[in-house]
Amino acid sequence: MKKSKFLLIILVFTLTLSCKSDDEINYSEKLVGEWLRSDFSDELEFKLNFNANNVGFRTFKTGTDKTGIISSLVPFNWSADENSLTIDGLDAVIITEYTINSEGELLLHDYSDLPFIKIE
Repeated sequence: MKKSKFLLIILVFTLTLSCKSDDEINYSEKLVGEWLRSDFSDELEFKLNFNANNVGFRTFKTGTDKTGIISSLVPFNWSADENSLTIDGLDAVIITEYTINSEGELLLHDYSDLPFIKIE
């Protein structure tokens, strides 16, 4: 009986130590990848790329091969906590609340009215 209690105490102690605290959770991991705004078409494409090293870039493309394509690429640094995303690029810092909904879409509440779809 004493041996069972001792093993139970060791198990509880080990599980307690192995759990991550909120300070250790990397909220950035779920954002890493390429996100395409949901209103994309043959003539419009807006993407956000979040790299694991907290560097990213925004691309925006309009037009077609027939009408002529206009595109831009803007690099940025980024960081995230539990529900806030900071994008720092081209002399502007954007801080927005973010969530990922049940469909896996990224919602940037103070940045875009449209959700982003993870494509990579």
